[in-house]
Amino acid sequence: MPSKLSMKDEILRQFGQKLQKWRLIQNLSQEQLAEIINVDRTYISLLERGKRNPSLICIKSLAEALNINLNELILIPEWQENLQNFCHKYNIDMENLADVLNDPKVIPMIRGKAFEFTIKTLISNILPSARYQISNPKINAQTGLEDVDVAIYDQEQDKIYSAECKLAAKGEFKLDNNIPRIKVKCMRSRTLGETAARQKAKRTNLDFELLMIHNDQYVIQDFDLVVTSIANAFYETDEQGLFYWCPPEEAKDFLTKINATTQDEAFYKIYIARSDQLSVNGSNKTGQKVIKCTRTKKRKTGKKDAQGNDLYHRTCPEVLKNLNMKYCHFIPNYPVIYFDPQTGEPLSPWVKLENLESLLY
Repeated sequence: MPSKLSMKDEILRQFGQKLQKWRLIQNLSQEQLAEIINVDRTYISLLERGKRNPSLICIKSLAEALNINLNELILIPEWQENLQNFCHKYNIDMENLADVLNDPKVIPMIRGKAFEFTIKTLISNILPSARYQISNPKINAQTGLEDVDVAIYDQEQDKIYSAECKLAAKGEFKLDNNIPRIKVKCMRSRTLGETAARQKAKRTNLDFELLMIHNDQYVIQDFDLVVTSIANAFYETDEQGLFYWCPPEEAKDFLTKINATTQDEAFYKIYIARSDQLSVNGSNKTGQKVIKCTRTKKRKTGKKDAQGNDLYHRTCPEVLKNLNMKYCHFIPNYPVIYFDPQTGEPLSPWVKLENLESLLY
């Protein structure tokens, strides 16, 4: 990944620029300013070069020496200002924000949403900007429209590809006959209720009953691509329900092969596949295994007939038979990535994110 300044380094750099600007406006040398606030000249030089993190008392002394307001030196980055405005708008106490975000129920949602923006940035750096436009559209999934995580607009073909961003399932690395495999958690965050399913059936010509059977699953019409990071597969959960990096012993050889021995390195091991190659169609495979429908068993409705016998929902094969269809084309909740045990390369249909243009057809 390209190196860049950390947020802290960037803030210190901009603080140093502001300090130097106001010192020169006041026609003071570094020696003169240092003498006024009783520090060494070298310290002022380091501050102006963004190499020191000043205390609030020091910043206050500098502001008084330069005859300016404190906020002229304390830079509020745009992201911080946006965060303050957000908290004010929704009556969130900023002092409690870290605790709110660190809740085990909240972290997965935040990480999932943040991953979408990470993917947008990475794809923007991979695909040529002269041909492709990348965006994070804001669409309300509650309206019955599909949520689009990342949109890729091919200007030459006048075609939009939608990418669904899904992290790997927690702790789901295994060796399957010595072949590394990782499961991707790829299911709806909101299951389809009857109203939403009827709207979707009308809009897409998909069968309503089939949608209800697969109401927590995606179908190939929902998006074109699935993108995942594998780091979650090497996480465990502590006593507070928080994730932590803990690769099992059997994963270490695989992680070494793919140069991902740390949490950050594993996070940026990102893979992508076409949705129509992850669905149930009778021929699709991950590795050498055919992808199968997971809705073939009868499920109780919770109701009983007049004789007191349990009533069951129809299975996917039963509905397909009535529709004169062989396959449902839904995507299982946990698509699997298999890897070459010798090289660590992903096996079809998955490819590395940097090769995503080969999937845009």
